[in-house]
Amino acid sequence: MEKVLNQAELLGEAILESKEYIEMRLTEQAVMKDEEATLLIAKYSEKRSQVENLLANPNMDHGELAKAGGELQEVEKMLDANQLINKMRETNEVFAAMMDKVNALIKKVVTGEEEQPQASGCTGSCSSCAGCGHHH
Repeated sequence: MEKVLNQAELLGEAILESKEYIEMRLTEQAVMKDEEATLLIAKYSEKRSQVENLLANPNMDHGELAKAGGELQEVEKMLDANQLINKMRETNEVFAAMMDKVNALIKKVVTGEEEQPQASGCTGSCSSCAGCGHHH
């Protein structure tokens, strides 16, 4: 077991030293230092929570939901127009794709099974997806 844990530690260190990880972290840090980007992210989170709360209410006001949904879409458009946020999304997708390859390789070595490739850049999370065709 010690050999496995040592190898896992080496893999973790290699991931931390990878260009994909470093670029992702640098871009995330740049976004967090950018006032416009952080305000957009906070506003998006607020609007998304508002929509989720309205959807969770059994006596939901459909007019209020439509208004909140429209506001959420407007913030999403602003996020999509922000170059720094787009760069962060891209670097996250590149890192996630690398990790998918690492996990697929480990699975292949351990089980002999090869995973079927997902749509390009698909992380399995639909929250930041531009439409890869992945469905839950």
